[in-house]
Amino acid sequence: MSSSVEINVLGPWQAFVGGRPVVVQAGHQRTLLSSLVLSAGQPVMADTLAGQVWGDQQPVNVRGALSTYATRLRAVFGKDAIVANPGGGYCLSVDQDNVDLHRFRRLLRQARGADSARTELGLLREALGLWRGRPFTGVESDWLDMDVVPSLTEEWFTATERRIDLDLAVGASSAAIAELSGLTTQFPLRESLWLRLIDAMWRTGRRADALSAYRRVRSVLRDELGVEPDVDLQRLHRELLRDIADERVTPLRASAAPGPHELPPDNVRFVGRRAELATLDDLVATITFATGAGEPPTIVVAIDGAPGTGKTALALHWAHRMAHRHPDTQLYLNLRGYSAEDPVRPAAAVETMLRSLGVPIERIPAELDERSALLRSTLAGRKPLMLLDNARDAAQVRALLPGAGGLVIVTSRNQLRSLSIRDGAQRLSLQRLSHDDAVELLGSTAGTARVAAEPQAAGQLAELCEGLPLALAIVAERAQRTDTLSHVVQALTDEMGEPAAFRSGMGSELYAALSWSYRALDPLAATMFRKLGLHPANDISTDAAAVIVDLPSTRARQVLDQLHDAHMVEQLRPKRYELHDLIRLYAAEEAHRTDSPDANTAAIRRVLDWYLHTAVSAESVLQPRRRFDFVAPLTPAVPPVVFADQAAATGWFEREFDCLRSVVRWAATHGWGGHAWRIVIAMTTFLDRRVAWQESVELLETALAAARAAEDRVGEGYAFNSLSCQQIDKNEFAGARRNLEQAIDCFVDTGHQAGETMALSNLGLVHGQAGEPERGLQVCASALALAETLGYQRGVANNHNNMATAHVALGDYDKAIDCFRRADRLFAEIGDIEPRSLNLQELGRAYATTGQHTKAIRALRRAAAGYGQLGNRRWQAIALYDLGNAIACTGHPGWARHCWHAALVVMRELADPRTAELEELLEAG
Repeated sequence: MSSSVEINVLGPWQAFVGGRPVVVQAGHQRTLLSSLVLSAGQPVMADTLAGQVWGDQQPVNVRGALSTYATRLRAVFGKDAIVANPGGGYCLSVDQDNVDLHRFRRLLRQARGADSARTELGLLREALGLWRGRPFTGVESDWLDMDVVPSLTEEWFTATERRIDLDLAVGASSAAIAELSGLTTQFPLRESLWLRLIDAMWRTGRRADALSAYRRVRSVLRDELGVEPDVDLQRLHRELLRDIADERVTPLRASAAPGPHELPPDNVRFVGRRAELATLDDLVATITFATGAGEPPTIVVAIDGAPGTGKTALALHWAHRMAHRHPDTQLYLNLRGYSAEDPVRPAAAVETMLRSLGVPIERIPAELDERSALLRSTLAGRKPLMLLDNARDAAQVRALLPGAGGLVIVTSRNQLRSLSIRDGAQRLSLQRLSHDDAVELLGSTAGTARVAAEPQAAGQLAELCEGLPLALAIVAERAQRTDTLSHVVQALTDEMGEPAAFRSGMGSELYAALSWSYRALDPLAATMFRKLGLHPANDISTDAAAVIVDLPSTRARQVLDQLHDAHMVEQLRPKRYELHDLIRLYAAEEAHRTDSPDANTAAIRRVLDWYLHTAVSAESVLQPRRRFDFVAPLTPAVPPVVFADQAAATGWFEREFDCLRSVVRWAATHGWGGHAWRIVIAMTTFLDRRVAWQESVELLETALAAARAAEDRVGEGYAFNSLSCQQIDKNEFAGARRNLEQAIDCFVDTGHQAGETMALSNLGLVHGQAGEPERGLQVCASALALAETLGYQRGVANNHNNMATAHVALGDYDKAIDCFRRADRLFAEIGDIEPRSLNLQELGRAYATTGQHTKAIRALRRAAAGYGQLGNRRWQAIALYDLGNAIACTGHPGWARHCWHAALVVMRELADPRTAELEELLEAG
């Protein structure tokens, strides 16, 4: 072996002969040498070299090209440095210690076998001293970038973290903390580095800095990956909080964990209810005292009362008083038990809570019992505070109860006796305000000086409002703009003498307060108020409110602020507004009484159009190559929101999902079926990625019913097709086939060729996966011909992919690979990342099955990269699993394990059924 040749690849690529630097031509020649470097002293076969140097674009005469490059390398390093193998291929004849990569790995092996920590630390430092930056810098190679550099970097991470652990074992130092701070800045997604940084800060007494570091990593992970920190980081964080609480180093509020803190703001003008607050405090104190030192149970407090008695205000005020006992998790959910739309169903309520807690949608099961169990598991170890507002019955609440240590506050018009009997809920029935509290509430808004100046008028107002806080708040706000309270008394008395034609569902005192306050609004605010009563959902964003009243968004926000100041709307979340159920009823009645039917219809059409076309705008970002033929003939009356990227589009769907669900159900049952089904079809990518299967199916079934009610055969076809896609994902092929056949009938009847192509393509896939590959090929051929006629390249590519799947089922892998490669070229031409990644993954599996492991590795690596670009972590993990299998077949078990470990982290988090199999695979190795 040559002793004069030295090559360094752990950083910028360098080569030396006799200690002098030499130049190797960049490109394929340098890639070939890099391949030989990785196996220095060992022969590498020609097929392997060709795959690593040229990938799929290999020259006609591979051996001739390799021979040419080998000759050039001999001219640089000497004729004995590059040795030809008898069976083809070459060997770099150089001592492995002359290659920094092999010295690095030798030192790491020695460190693992060291007999003392001191020896291990010295070897690790020597090994890490060889690292000069990104390996193989200066070599342009997809193979190195995808298959070699990531695994080498992982080796460096492992060694660096072990060396830091040994340094910290001697004693955490400022130098180690400074190094870790730099590393977490450079590699912010590496949770193991953050774990060591936070632990080191804690050991040195820098607890505030440790808490700040945890908040930073949690923010990074949520923003970049949409996940919570791993279990080790969360455990360390809980221990840190416990230490702070025990030693009273900082106030609890300052040390609160960065979990969800969803409580709406407290009312700074809250007054009265002293007796009720004392009762609530006593309930908690009594239960806590009875528990003693044991684990505290979850305390459930149900506050019931008539509409408008201030249940939510009291519950929210008390929740803020109790928040210091529950610093890590504070959740709020309006169950809409008495709203105009359907109440939140228990399964949907649990899903909303899980999403608030950062549980990926892929982990949320379909069944209610399983969802509730997952919620309890997710909350285990926390002390959650929940405010469940406006519950209709105990079933809505029961599914949300945490296992232990929590405080659940429920408000309802019902007494929820079964929640008390079965679940031990403590009940408080709220009455109207006492006379003195009612007067105090008037004074907190209208002014104590005015109340003191006119005590008799203030008392009369308290009596006219009959102690109802909602009526008092409205009257008090209006009174600020009236000369005297006596004038307010007269005006309110006059209102109560008006005919009660529109007083359904509320008492005369509230109706009078609303009417008087409404009549004092300026014309634009009054119009906004009426239109909000027409909105199909309980809450509304500023943008949607601007649309329904046909105003610019900035002007709409100003008008909404006026209504908020007048207590006509509530703002429980930023940029979102809600109407109390009774106020919404009044607003709707005023809209029907004041505005013409045509004006009201136009307002509803505007907002439904806006929801539809904004959903289409978001979907077009998530699926840039999707066709939106189904939207016609509905055109936007106002410009929809435009989204900069996938994160913004997904964020809008997340924020609006509950509202969209209500809008769809309302539209489906109020004569707007065309909008209902189209909105759902425009959400399908979001439903696939972020919404639990059962929720998606229910929405699609609503879309189908809406299309049928509207006698819209095209809508039926789209709904049938989308339902079949859900069934395909669940391997329910018989049901998928029936739905697709009905979809095709709908599209053929209406001459909708784009829809027919889509459904035929999916039907061909179903036949192929259900054991009927010959029939699948026939159907795909028909779909392919139709797609080509329409010039629909995505449809052409999809059908090549489906035909490949059928060929795989037939065992004809040569034809399958040909179809997969055709599909890949088409997907690449149109830039469609998601289906291309799926196609590449299936191509990689086909290569692996036929023993073409190098090609399989390349295809699977590209698939994993594509999924990563989309943030599709589930499918990226599956691709990494397949990639590890392919790498293992090439005789590189170490590289394979890196892929499997990366896949396992995600699969565990998402409760993937392959987790156990992968764990066994890693344990066996």
